[in-house]
Amino acid sequence: MIIFVPLIILVVGSFMAKEIFWDSFLWRYFWAPVVADAEREPVNGISAGYNIVNTIIYGIILVISFFGIIELIRHFDISINKKFVYTLLPWVILGGSLRSLEDAGLFKSPLDKFMITPMIYFVLGFSAVFLMLIGAHLSRIEWDTDKSKYMGLLILTPLPFFYLFLGSFIEPFFISFIVVVLLFLSLTFLIGLIYLDLDEKYLFFTYGTTLLSISLSYNVYIILFRDSANPLEVVIITMLGSILTFLFLGFFWISGRVSLTGFKREYFEIFSRPLNLLICWAHLFDASSTYRGVTAFGYAEKHVLPEFLIEYTGPEILFVVKIVLILVVIYVLDILLEEDFSEDESLRSFLKFVIIVLGTAPAVRNTLRLAMGV
Repeated sequence: MIIFVPLIILVVGSFMAKEIFWDSFLWRYFWAPVVADAEREPVNGISAGYNIVNTIIYGIILVISFFGIIELIRHFDISINKKFVYTLLPWVILGGSLRSLEDAGLFKSPLDKFMITPMIYFVLGFSAVFLMLIGAHLSRIEWDTDKSKYMGLLILTPLPFFYLFLGSFIEPFFISFIVVVLLFLSLTFLIGLIYLDLDEKYLFFTYGTTLLSISLSYNVYIILFRDSANPLEVVIITMLGSILTFLFLGFFWISGRVSLTGFKREYFEIFSRPLNLLICWAHLFDASSTYRGVTAFGYAEKHVLPEFLIEYTGPEILFVVKIVLILVVIYVLDILLEEDFSEDESLRSFLKFVIIVLGTAPAVRNTLRLAMGV
């Protein structure tokens, strides 16, 4: 309960002492940058982007949310493994896709404000956790008949309401995309239930993939029909990130076979594990997308630390920073603290998932934005 005390103080203070709590703090450091981002121009002298205050607070919220979700997962006895991480990936890509569509001006006010980082990730995170808990509850129910019938109904029912609610906030609104959505829905339901052997605990997989199919449909439409679009950027950035990942792993493979380097052969095996490989690719993909945006299109970094580093050293420094980050994270989680995590593998897996999100989400947003030419 103690974590809600600051929130209560801010809410009450915003009503009782508006100038101090709202005007000088919440508006200035948090909401105004979001509004400025949505409006594409400074608001009352406040520009879009991150500042040192909201960066620190968002970091604290991320840490608190991490441990809170871990406790919920443990309480409902949900296994955190590779399958769990893979089923959450559609939500990660969805965040980047929706954020890029906000850049393209697809959403109207006030929905556009909730498509701005980090608001969009609060919304998607809450939605994914909510569906995860619903699924965990359903998994405890004894089904009298074929559960797939009930699951199919549960998945299909919200779709018309989704279109009715969001239709007035989206421009342009293509009702024909519902055909695409239904196709993706059927496909993901079959994959999830039959081939991936997912149960109702992973209800969020189908919802996430369904929403992603809607979002990516708009991305593809804009990329294909917008005059200023740069569709090749998807290929260029993805290939650059993949090649760098291959070279990164190749370094460990070669070093493990050359005695003079002092590298152990098992390091290659550690870094090539599925989740570690995703960490490598996600963050090199992120660095590649930012590098292309800055060097080829004149975009500017909004995060405090990367902006500082780019300004004083150049955009190439991002690759160095990401490689160091990857080395430190994987070394700490899989080598230095191997014994500590041996009894709680779920904590390590979820921590890796969060690190994957921090690389993949901005990379997807940057890549799609460049491809759409916005």
